[in-house]
Amino acid sequence: MNTKQQNKLAMYLVVKGVLDANNSVWQPLQAFADGYTDFTSHVTQIQTLELTQVTDSTGIAQDKKASKAAMATAAQQISAAVHAYAVKNKNNTLANETAFTVSDLTGDRDADAIKDSQNVHDLANTNIASLANYGITAAKLTALQANIDGYKAIVTKPRDNIVAGRTVTVGLSDEFDAADETLSEILDGLVLQFQATNAKFVSDYNNARTIVDTSASHASPTPPTPPTPPVTAPKP
Repeated sequence: MNTKQQNKLAMYLVVKGVLDANNSVWQPLQAFADGYTDFTSHVTQIQTLELTQVTDSTGIAQDKKASKAAMATAAQQISAAVHAYAVKNKNNTLANETAFTVSDLTGDRDADAIKDSQNVHDLANTNIASLANYGITAAKLTALQANIDGYKAIVTKPRDNIVAGRTVTVGLSDEFDAADETLSEILDGLVLQFQATNAKFVSDYNNARTIVDTSASHASPTPPTPPTPPVTAPKP
């Protein structure tokens, strides 16, 4: 939510406060009551969207880092065993394809880390009949695949958050437009119906409709310019 929207929401809440305090005044006028219901529903939706918009993504980043480390550790353990098997059997191609360290995988870009880890899994699975003496089991390969799939799922979350954030931004704009329309086109006009019977309510409502720039209120005041001292003519 930008500063302009924050200022406008603050105005909405002041207006709502005035309306709530004078419920008995306007409630008998059905059109005004309907406008109030419509207006407050938009305000509630704006507040809900605001909470969604400011959701902290730090947790997702931490989960992503931990998931990548778990995948890299599992892949490297299997890779080391396959590498040892390949060297023992003088399979240079397989040895080169499994020469990974944990830092190689955690330092890779997401797509490369996933590709290399999957390759380790697939090479081990192809040679699993010969790897029992090297500590490689079907259960370990299943666990590595689960780590790979888990990391694949989590790397898309930041992108999903961006898409969701854009959706929330559009939704906020629509809700502000709808709230503005209800105020300016319905409630601002109907409030005049109470001028004769409750002028104070009308005055309070109109005053509440003023938008205050809260960012400007925190600015340091400009100090007054000191007066110029008068020029005294020299004595003869």
